[in-house]
This record gives sequence, C-alpha cells and structure tokens, in this order.
Amino acid sequence: MEDRSPIILLTGSAGGGKSRHGLEKLNNYMLKYPGVPGLMMRKAREWTGKSIVPFMKQTVMKGNSDVQIKKSDSRFEYKNGSTLFWGGMKDDDQRESMRSIGGDGGLGIVLFEEANAFTEDDFNETLARMRSPAAEYRQLILQTNPDAPNHWINQRLILGKQAKVYYSSAKDNPYNPPEYVEFLNSLTGILYERLVLGHWVQAEGVIFDNFSPEFNVSEEAEYNPALPILWGVDDGYARGDGAGHANYHPRVILLAQQTAQGGMNIFHAYMQTGELGETSIENVLKLGYPMPDITYIDSSAVELRQRIWNLGQQTVSSTHPVHEGIKNLRRLICDGAGVRLFKIHPRCREMINEFQSYRYDPDSKVANVGEPKPLKVDDHSVDAARYLCWHLHYE
Repeated sequence: MEDRSPIILLTGSAGGGKSRHGLEKLNNYMLKYPGVPGLMMRKAREWTGKSIVPFMKQTVMKGNSDVQIKKSDSRFEYKNGSTLFWGGMKDDDQRESMRSIGGDGGLGIVLFEEANAFTEDDFNETLARMRSPAAEYRQLILQTNPDAPNHWINQRLILGKQAKVYYSSAKDNPYNPPEYVEFLNSLTGILYERLVLGHWVQAEGVIFDNFSPEFNVSEEAEYNPALPILWGVDDGYARGDGAGHANYHPRVILLAQQTAQGGMNIFHAYMQTGELGETSIENVLKLGYPMPDITYIDSSAVELRQRIWNLGQQTVSSTHPVHEGIKNLRRLICDGAGVRLFKIHPRCREMINEFQSYRYDPDSKVANVGEPKPLKVDDHSVDAARYLCWHLHYE
C-alpha cells in the first residue's frame, strides 16, 4: 500500500485478493490527493459495470459519503475534487475516450483489471498518459492471473524487471471459503500450474501453439441475432480409480455461429461436472438464446444425443479421427497466411485456458507410432470445438 513504484504488478494464483488490494490502493490514492484524475479499466468498458465498479462501490468505498457515483459519465466524484473514471480499450471509440481523461494534464493513477487481456500497445499508450501533477507520484497498477511465459507482461514486467511484482495465493486469503480452495486443488495440468501455483508457464508440446489470446479472443464473437446457432457438445463422465473415488470430467456445450467467411465464433461455453444431461440442456436453454439449428456431438454420447432429439433438434455425430480434427482447428485458428477464422468471446475463460493448455502426450511422441496422441487433460471444450468445426473441413 505504501509502494510508490511507477508500475506495480499483482499476480499469483487465483483467489489471492489481487482485485481487492488494487482497488483499495486506488481508492486511498484518490482520497489522499485532491484534484487527481484516475482511471480503472477492463479490456472492454462494458465489463467494468459487472465487476470492478460494483465491487469498488459496495466493498471498497462502503457507502462513503465523500464519493458520489455518476453512472452516466462513467465516473466516481470525490469531495476533494478527484475523479475516478472507468473505461476500456477494446476499440477506437473506447481508446479515444481514455485519451480525453485528464486533458493535457494526463492521469495520476491507473488500474488494469485482468491485465493479461490488454495488449502491449494498450499498456504503452496508457503509460504515456501518466503525467498528472496533482499528486506526489504517479502509478500504474496491473492485476492478473498468470498467462503464457511469452506474454508481454511476463517478458517485460517480470523478467524485464520494469515493475515491482507482488505475488499472492488463495491460501493467503482468509476470506476464501474452504470449497473454493478445494476446487482450485482439483485442477490439473497447466491450469493447476497457473491458477494454483501462480506460475507463468506454457505446457511442453502444446498443440495449438498458433492460438493467440490477442487475436483469437475477441468481442467480435458476440451473439448475432441474424445468424443461426450451432451447438458443439462433449459429454462428461465420472470414472472410478478403483479405490472408491470418482474422477469427474465436465460436460461442455458450446454455443456458436458460423461466419460468412467460413469461420466459427464461440459466444458462450457451458461447462459443468456431475450433473444430469437434461439439467445441462435445461441450464443452457435458460441462457435465453434460440434453439440450435444443428448440434454436433460426441458419437459416444448416446443418451445425451437422444435428449436433444427429443427437443426436435437435428444432431450430427462426430466420427472423424482426432488428429484430423486438430489439423482442421489449427487451420481455422490461424492459417499459413495469418488469417484467423476461429474466435472465442472473452467471457469463455475456461475454454480460452484449455486452448492454451491442450498438449501432446510426450510418451506417444517418444514411441513414434503413427500420429502423436493428445493428453486427456484440459481437452473438454477443445473436443467440443473439434466436433463443431469438422464440417468446415469439407466446405
């Protein structure tokens, strides 16, 4: 809280209290220094209204009468003349709004929530705005869970030592309920490394090494009412380990739309373990989107396919070889000319993590028998996407 470093990075495992720490410091700064223009951001401005704005108002400020919220102007006004704006940088309009905050005087303090969603250009442009003379020091705070080791935050701020870095973990946060910590400890593979151990790592033998969180994750994948909906479904299961314990794999239902360019946009990913098939279908329908035109589904999911049939929906069973489905997905993610036809909406966080984690079994490569086999870890939404996109292979 007392650190005056120009750039601070709060990272580590999920549930470590990064958001609370960053927002508390931001609020204290605004209260201490009169007339300061401050800014808190998510990549898209509209996400702030569902996350950091209500959290700041209800938890950090706790009804402080010295602060008034002006929703129409996207800002908090402090009695001492300081103003805390909220915004984003997803497009030119939001960037232009950010440039106008503080005028020629620039900004005093800025907070990036889920900073790994921002590009290095976003960071550089914001850094150039840090020149407000209203306080004794200026500061840019980034808070994020770990990402791939080649991410600009790791390369520049951690390894390049351009930021003062603070790590925290779920076990450091006494407000976490016990079941949350248990959930984190049930994660496997790269997700365990990042969200539990807090490591900036990338799995060896990653299959979709051409997947880019910057270019394949986009608001462009939002639901379009003018286009039909497709479902991609990978059924979940529980497998015993012989000692009376069940290993649960989630059921995944992807909601997608085919683009005019022959690509695929995933606008919602439903993922749940240990529930009946009819419950999963019911929960997805409660999201309020129209019924799908076609459902592409795991060929072994006989019961779930029957339930979708019972709703009067057409289903297509997956029968293609896994390695061919992977090649098709890689082509859509990024072809040889740099064209990206496969986009995922940022709300599908678990799916995005899986695409960065999915990797080959190193033992299958050593054996050198036929095609290398993917590990059956972090593959649930990837499999559903394979089923969903296979028909594009022929078109």
